[in-house]
Amino acid sequence: MNWWDFEVIDWDDEEDEDGNLAHCLRHGVDERVVDQVIRSAPVMIGMRVRHAAFAIVGPDYGGTTWTLLFDTSYKRGDWLRPVTGWQSSPEEILEWKRGDGHA
Repeated sequence: MNWWDFEVIDWDDEEDEDGNLAHCLRHGVDERVVDQVIRSAPVMIGMRVRHAAFAIVGPDYGGTTWTLLFDTSYKRGDWLRPVTGWQSSPEEILEWKRGDGHA
């Protein structure tokens, strides 16, 4: 995946209780986490997703590994839209290590 193909990260307003930012914040995922994980060369993982196009795993700058789900924005095809995320499970971290050449 070439992250630079995407113009912006598409976040809804924080006041939108049904928006993607409010949903992600309830899971501990904020704009900083998404930015740092994307910049850390995450690995796409094979995960069945229903409301997203793909899942990635990677660390933030503090060393916490996150699993993040994304879709292409319905607003523009060159916008990346976070759907949800969480701190990665041991299995997801292992998949990241294998994909990143660390295992």
